[in-house]
Amino acid sequence: MATVNYIPYKKQSAFTMRGVMMYVSQREKTLLKDQKYQLITGINCCAETAFSEFTATKSRYKKNDQTQFYHYTQSFKVGLDITPQQAHQIALEFAQKNYPDFEVLVATHTDAPHLHSHIIINSVSFEHGKKLHQPPNTLRTLRQSSDEICMEHGFEVLPTYTFGRSKTPSRAQRRAQERGNSWKDNLQQTIEIAMSISKKKEDFIFNMERRGYFVKWTDTRKSITYTCPNGMDCRDYRLFGDKYLKVNMELEFDYRELKKEIESKTGWEYERWQLQNSTQKQAPQEIYIPRTTGRKLTDEILHNLKFLEKGVNEDDELETITYLATITALSFAGVYILLDALSHSNQTEIDDEILENYIDELKQEPENCMNYEEEQEQGFTMTMM
Repeated sequence: MATVNYIPYKKQSAFTMRGVMMYVSQREKTLLKDQKYQLITGINCCAETAFSEFTATKSRYKKNDQTQFYHYTQSFKVGLDITPQQAHQIALEFAQKNYPDFEVLVATHTDAPHLHSHIIINSVSFEHGKKLHQPPNTLRTLRQSSDEICMEHGFEVLPTYTFGRSKTPSRAQRRAQERGNSWKDNLQQTIEIAMSISKKKEDFIFNMERRGYFVKWTDTRKSITYTCPNGMDCRDYRLFGDKYLKVNMELEFDYRELKKEIESKTGWEYERWQLQNSTQKQAPQEIYIPRTTGRKLTDEILHNLKFLEKGVNEDDELETITYLATITALSFAGVYILLDALSHSNQTEIDDEILENYIDELKQEPENCMNYEEEQEQGFTMTMM
């Protein structure tokens, strides 16, 4: 089974787009080791020159402002019997079906426990010059499209989306909520509490039963059935939120098993707004982030910015961005946003205190934090509509 997620960027620029493309195209992430080639493909463009072609299209139609690109991921569950080539082919068909008039870069990552593809779409069509518009129901439509393609390839899909079923409380339920005696609200609150203190499914069932709730959760049933202390039965899809579905709770426990540690404030939300920095797999480097007013960090970053602005080859740029990501604890995308901001500011008025405050602001957005992908995707994360 697969799901499609949207990765938002509040601030976009050519720097950001280039950084994201470089990140998703890294050799160690996309290499198909047994075949010695990378799973990177350009649709309506060449993968190696996708950035230049994206920007050329925007320049041609004079639409270089605001949104530069759209970033989606298509992820497959851990343990699913699927090859990297199949995952890449499904992602290509998905992009061709949904964005036939746009340039798209597709990169399939093979370095995580689950296979997933990054899909970067140009915001301007090369065919007619119109900008890509994403209405509110876009993610829902894309997930349907992804399911159709997966089924054509013989793979299972997520449970049917509750398009026709109301996910808001009925009038009677709202009245019960107002009176404070809604048994369904009490059930959901108990699930939240049990999920916040449980590391695996067995812990969750135990923590529910000790609170008076019987849980019927088996591999052969598509849903979880709860029996409340008042004798009422309730299946997971009757609760208010897709996160209560069996498949999503199983995926969350998969995530916890992979990470071993979890910081949760709301139970098991898949959008993690506070990410913990983890040690990189490569040889450790000294990370210097001063906490006193000065110019040491600022001068170091500005020195590297000037080096990049002179025009360097791709390997030197990747090495420089990797170094800056190490000393700032920002992701590649976050580093490019930082560099873009510095290039348009009065650099003489910036000191380490100002710079660190801005870096802290950037880290409020998960996609700007180091190891964002590992935190956000290794557990088959899902951004609910």
